[in-house]
Amino acid sequence: MATVVLGIAGSTLAVAASSPRAANGNGYVLTDIADVPGAVDIVERSPSDQFLYVVSRKGTIERISSSGKRLDRVLDVSALTTAEGERGLLGLAFRRYGSQWEAFVNYTDLNGDTVIARYAVRSNGTFVRQVNRRPSVVIRIEQPYSNHNGGAVKVGRDNMLYIATGDGGSAGDPERRALDTSSLLGKILRIDPLHVTNGTGRAYTIPAGNPYALPARREIWSIGLRNPWRFSFDPAGNIWIADVGQNEWEEVSFSASTASHPGGRRANFGWSAYEGTHRYNNDQTATNAVMPFHEYQHTNGRCSVSGGAVTTVRNLPARPGRYIYGDYCSGSLVAVVTDGRTVTGTETVGTDLGNITAVVATTRSVYFLTLEGKIRRVTTA
Repeated sequence: MATVVLGIAGSTLAVAASSPRAANGNGYVLTDIADVPGAVDIVERSPSDQFLYVVSRKGTIERISSSGKRLDRVLDVSALTTAEGERGLLGLAFRRYGSQWEAFVNYTDLNGDTVIARYAVRSNGTFVRQVNRRPSVVIRIEQPYSNHNGGAVKVGRDNMLYIATGDGGSAGDPERRALDTSSLLGKILRIDPLHVTNGTGRAYTIPAGNPYALPARREIWSIGLRNPWRFSFDPAGNIWIADVGQNEWEEVSFSASTASHPGGRRANFGWSAYEGTHRYNNDQTATNAVMPFHEYQHTNGRCSVSGGAVTTVRNLPARPGRYIYGDYCSGSLVAVVTDGRTVTGTETVGTDLGNITAVVATTRSVYFLTLEGKIRRVTTA
């Protein structure tokens, strides 16, 4: 995330006393739920569950109740990763196949490379531990630099696995990977994980409908991203990507779903020909680039976008149709008011909230996380 360092001291989880606080005159209320050192994501497996999973970049996944009470630790891969700089355990997603559940985690290994690994999950939500304590690796992606590892992994409405990758790191996309369809970096990938390695030696297949053919990498779904630390699908299948900018502009990108596919198919989001809507590397061409849905400049202490939650009548009844994001440096939380396609305004949700690392929507609630380990729920007065 640009120059962001997400390390947090300590390794225990504490339950915070619920302490509502009015954020501002717009009527938003922020309530402390839990303190989770290193928290970078909070994930709902199923709307029927009475618990949530908290991902710590230190390499652990904890389960908490909706009130923030710690239930158990379902995974510990701290021996396989290192929480330095922008590395660590970064993402989690669940997929149901038949009556079974499986989990996919996104972490950087001890060499700094991105690993997407699979775990079987019991019906009660606990993980099945591998005999050798090593996960089943689905895909490994070499990372040339220590930063811009992306980190988000999601399951779409088509039950396929979507993976966000950064452009490989350093600054300015030095190897021009983001628009290069022979590279998996600077992309959204779409794959169908297998439970056993197939004849190609891969633990996944290329789903029907992926837009690129050889000699391009057929795993690619979208191109032209710098560091999509967090992305999400809304209930309609539209994709929203919070892409961390270089040194002047932060952006939120949007691509609508179709009747047959979630959003993002063959979308070119422009980096590094553009930073936001602004020309960047003049030697790069991004024909028909998808311009940002929303962008903001590095002013008033802002530096790095941390997305992003789409609000609905279920998770924030008084404020549906918003995209809520945070800024890591300024600690500001902002709701972009939309009509589903365009921006019609913005609302300040809160200010001076610490170093915001993620904003997440579940079926019933909206949460944001901070570098300091705070998990807070967003509601309205």
